[in-house]
Amino acid sequence: MTLLLGTDCEPVHRLAGALEADLVVVPLVDVERAGLDWTWSEPLEAWRTASSEGPKDRAVVVAPWTEDLGEAVALADLPIETWVARHEAPFARWFAAMGVAAARCADRGAIVALVEQPAPLDCAGRAAETGLADAVETLARSLARSEGPRGVRVNTVTTPARITQVPVSQPPPPLDSFPGTLTIEAAGAVRALLGIDALGITASTVHADAGRTGR
Repeated sequence: MTLLLGTDCEPVHRLAGALEADLVVVPLVDVERAGLDWTWSEPLEAWRTASSEGPKDRAVVVAPWTEDLGEAVALADLPIETWVARHEAPFARWFAAMGVAAARCADRGAIVALVEQPAPLDCAGRAAETGLADAVETLARSLARSEGPRGVRVNTVTTPARITQVPVSQPPPPLDSFPGTLTIEAAGAVRALLGIDALGITASTVHADAGRTGR
């Protein structure tokens, strides 16, 4: 069975169905009501402590997303409250969830972080989300190093499925399936990295974006 650490929102439930995964809910926090002092992080820390004690699984997927990604906003026009809601609070969720993933992944298992990220050509107005995805990728590489001695692999999959609108600027992506879907392209990349045939792959990132990123 695959363990999915994700928020209680419709896209995550669809992903859980596609992966046939057991969902453990990562709590969302009301950042706007709590303000900018990070007191909203306390429920996340309590969840991380409690959830780290659960049973271990060989396959763990992390996807603590939000229901609504919001509109693209130029960085210069982004209020600090919106930055906290779109970047700092989501990264706090990722930090907590990846910690639980490391604790709950069995020896010689695999962890995949599935993060929403626009391709470089499409990232205008998405500084908060792009920075978040880059931070998650770095976090996954760090876990790959720390968990490697017990045979645990840690990789990242990026998907633009919900964050990029078509049509996009030229040149077009190599594959006409762009931007793909969560349940086919993104879930397929996750399954590939969780599989035993990927036993030599860790600290790597797969862009499930029909070649739009180009690497």
